[in-house]
Amino acid sequence: MAIVGILPAAGYAVRLQPLECSKEMLEIGGRPVIDYLVERMRAGGCEELRVVTRPEKQDVREYAERIGASIVLRHTSTINESFAAGMEGLDPDDIVALGFPDSLWEPVDGYRRLVSAVAGGEEIALGLFEVPGIEGSDYLSLDPAGRIAHIEIKPLVPPSDWMWGAAAARVRALAGLEREQWPSGYLNMLLRRGVELFGERLSGTYLDIGTRTSLERARDGGWTPSS
Repeated sequence: MAIVGILPAAGYAVRLQPLECSKEMLEIGGRPVIDYLVERMRAGGCEELRVVTRPEKQDVREYAERIGASIVLRHTSTINESFAAGMEGLDPDDIVALGFPDSLWEPVDGYRRLVSAVAGGEEIALGLFEVPGIEGSDYLSLDPAGRIAHIEIKPLVPPSDWMWGAAAARVRALAGLEREQWPSGYLNMLLRRGVELFGERLSGTYLDIGTRTSLERARDGGWTPSS
């Protein structure tokens, strides 16, 4: 059984343009933002990292080469297509760590807890963060027992203060992922089929730099990493 981290970096960062570099290479705290996700995936036991990106994103390709990651060159239309491209060739029993290279969160060992949950019998484990008001994030509707009942995609009025921002899963549990536009759309499809999604509450620290507001917040001291 392999544990592989999939980093989707094939997007166009429309909300942040114009940029002088790829969004994933924007510096936060003196490091490319993607570097924080790489650190967390490696701390979680990922034996291989796969960076899915477009051929023209030379800075991302050079970074992936420097850190010894595998590079999957692909023009994709959705983030789910990027995740699916990164999983090509893996065994159905392998475990993948999925994350967003423009995200900043704690704790560093969060993936270890998610991978452990999957290795222990869960098909999909979501890393949950209690952070109200994160623009463009997907928030959870929870049932009275605290289980995930539904995921609202980028809601104007979130149903709770809890969002998900990282995941680990068996490859077999993500079959057909590319047929949905958004990761949460696929997860909601599983919920409708009666699949229970395991949620691991990780912290109250999460920031997505995909908008100008959040990028400025990160650079103005809104992000204080533990490492």
